[in-house]
Amino acid sequence: MKSFRAKDGSDDRPGPGRNGERKFHGETRANDTHASTTDPDAKLYRKSSNTAAKLCYIGHALAENRHGLIVQADATKSSSRAEREAALVMVERAASGN
Repeated sequence: MKSFRAKDGSDDRPGPGRNGERKFHGETRANDTHASTTDPDAKLYRKSSNTAAKLCYIGHALAENRHGLIVQADATKSSSRAEREAALVMVERAASGN
């Protein structure tokens, strides 16, 4: 989370050292105003309303029905539609045999 900085550079820098302290209390951070300096493709994502938002990707797995074996796996950028879009792509790949 320390690498998630304002795109315009207006936020304060972390403390000295490799893993410097930084206080996030009272800050509002969003994907449109902030970006990760170490991994620009990672996005803030909240899995439910009771959890904290974290920088992440989402992993998806498609399992066959009888034995529960994973037949397709994928990782996508986090978004509200990522699960549905990944499911459609994985089903198409599985149906074509790739």
